[in-house]
Amino acid sequence: MSLLEVLVDNERALTRGDGEVYRRLLADDAVVIVPGMVLDKPETAAAIDRSDGWDEVDIAEAELRRPADDVALVTYRFTGQRGAQTYRALMSSAYAQRDGHWRLVLHQQTPLPHDAGA
Repeated sequence: MSLLEVLVDNERALTRGDGEVYRRLLADDAVVIVPGMVLDKPETAAAIDRSDGWDEVDIAEAELRRPADDVALVTYRFTGQRGAQTYRALMSSAYAQRDGHWRLVLHQQTPLPHDAGA
């Protein structure tokens, strides 16, 4: 499995609405930037514990950048469906290799307009 596939699998796991997954995959010093909020690891995991995961998820146009051997950047177009709600965004995640594992250190979302296609 390629590194891009591994990290996209991580991103998919994070959409399931399970704070334990966030506690496992996020670095202790992680920062998560979502519309209107900047969260640290404990705040992110707690927020996810209070929310439902997505019913359907599409991750498209995923790309990988490697600015250093122990750093990986993943960018992609996200579409999530929860009931009647659809959320589309451009997303970026930065991972650092720590203790032999890829840990999410920064995640950022840029919502797309409602009329933007998937």
